[in-house]
Amino acid sequence: MLDSNNPDIDVEALMVRVQHEVLRRQYGAPAAAAGGIEAMDVSGLESLIAAAVAHGGPRTRWPGKLWFFPGFVQRFGLRAVGWLLRDQLAFNAAMVQALRESVALNARLQASIRELDARVRQLEGRG
Repeated sequence: MLDSNNPDIDVEALMVRVQHEVLRRQYGAPAAAAGGIEAMDVSGLESLIAAAVAHGGPRTRWPGKLWFFPGFVQRFGLRAVGWLLRDQLAFNAAMVQALRESVALNARLQASIRELDARVRQLEGRG
């Protein structure tokens, strides 16, 4: 059993790993395509992007602690907040799309680098 005051345990790193695993399980991010040290792990990025999409959109439900307001006040409040934050929501959507394209580009570049590395090794083997 682990000692609760063990200084060898990096709590922050452990929490990051747990959060990534929870997000991966919650949003079903795909696993990395290839194994090995040169493989880029995009599953963590995909799960974080999915979380950003889930929380970056307009609010559609009233917070649980504020249910004592009547329905028309809730609808008005949600519409007002949506109207006030429309520019931020558009910016969030654009940033998520840019991040997804960046991750896809990085994956393609990683694959190209692996292919070129394999060609160089093949040419070195001939000579």
